[in-house]
Amino acid sequence: MIHMVPVRSRARLRVVATLVAALIGSGGLSQFGAATTAAADPLADARTRAAALAATVDRLETQAEVATERYNAVEAQLGVAVTRQALAERVVESDQATAQAATDQVDDRVRALYESGGRANLLATVLAGSDPADAMSRLHVVGNLLSFDSQGADSALAAAGRARRLAAELTSAASRVTRLQQAAAAASTRIRTLLAAQQAAFTSVTSQVRTLAAQRQAELAAASAQDFQAALAAAGTGSLSAGTTPPNAIAAGAIAAARSRLGDPYVWGATGPNSFDCSGLTQWAYAHVGVALPRVAADQWNAGQHVTLTGLEPGDLLFWATDLNSPATIHHVAIYLGGGMMLAAPHTGDVVKIQPVYMSGYIGATRPYPNSGRPAAA
Repeated sequence: MIHMVPVRSRARLRVVATLVAALIGSGGLSQFGAATTAAADPLADARTRAAALAATVDRLETQAEVATERYNAVEAQLGVAVTRQALAERVVESDQATAQAATDQVDDRVRALYESGGRANLLATVLAGSDPADAMSRLHVVGNLLSFDSQGADSALAAAGRARRLAAELTSAASRVTRLQQAAAAASTRIRTLLAAQQAAFTSVTSQVRTLAAQRQAELAAASAQDFQAALAAAGTGSLSAGTTPPNAIAAGAIAAARSRLGDPYVWGATGPNSFDCSGLTQWAYAHVGVALPRVAADQWNAGQHVTLTGLEPGDLLFWATDLNSPATIHHVAIYLGGGMMLAAPHTGDVVKIQPVYMSGYIGATRPYPNSGRPAAA
C-alpha cells in the first residue's frame, strides 16, 4: 500500500530539502561538523588556546623588554641631569656669594668717596700740601684707591653676569630633569601595563591551557637553541666555540661574578646586587673586573668590538633585537659561556640562570675588552 504524504507535510519537506542544499552549497554543514568535532575534542581546543597564549606571552615579554630598556635609558639620562643640576646649583650659590661680596665692597668704596667729598675733593686735598714729594706720595695712594674702586666695580659686574648665565643654565637643567622624570614615569607605566596584560592572559585560561602553553614555549625555545647550534656548525667554529674555558682573566672574572648571582630574581630596572634586569646584570658583572659598560643593552652593543659566530668565545655579550637590521632595536643581552650556553636575566617572573642560546631575534655579539688574540673580529 502506498501512503500519500499530506500536502502540508510535502511543503515542509521541500523547505527542509532547500535548507540542506543551501547548507551543503555554502559549506555550512562542514563547518557545523568541524565545530562539533572541535567541541568533542577539548584537548585540541586547549592546544589551540595554548599556542595563542604562548604567542601572546612571547610578544608581551618582548614589548616589556623594549619598554624596560627605554626606562633604563631615561633613568641613566636622569641621573646625569640631576648631577649637573646639583653642580650648577653649587656654582650659582658660590658665584652669587662672590658677586654679593664684590657689590658690598664697591658700596663701601662709594660711600667712602662720598663722605670724603668725592673724587674732586680728594684730589684737592692731595694738592693742598706745600711739599711736592708729599703731594706725589698722596697722589699715588689716591690713584690706587680710585683704581681699586674701578676694578671692584668691573669685578662685581662680571660676577653678576656670570651668575645670571649660570642661573639660566640651572633653569634649563631643572627643566630637563622634569622632562626626564615625566618620561621615566611614562616608561614605568608602560612596563606595568604590559606585565598586567601578561598576567591577565594567564588568568583568563585554565590551568591545562597554561601548562600546554609552557610546554609550547619550551618546545619553541629548544628549536631555537638547535638553530643556534646549527648556525655555529655552519660557521665552522668547531671546538673553538664549543669550548667553555674563558680566554683571559677579564672574561673569567665577569663570568664568575655573574655566576655568583644565579637564582637572583629578574626585576626590571634593577642593577644589583640582589636583583637584575638583563643589561643590569652584564653591567654589574663586568664592573667587577674594571670594565665600565653603559646602562642600556643597545649602548653596550657599541661598547666593544663586534664578533662573529666564528670568533665567539666565553665572556662575549650576546644581543637580541626586534629588527635584525637595526641595533637601535636591541632589547636583550646575555653573557656567552661557550658550548651554546649563556648566562642571563631573562624576564619578569624568572631568575638569573644558565640557558641555551636561542637564535630567534639574535643580532650578534660584542667583546667589551681588548681581543684575546683568537680569531674574532668582523
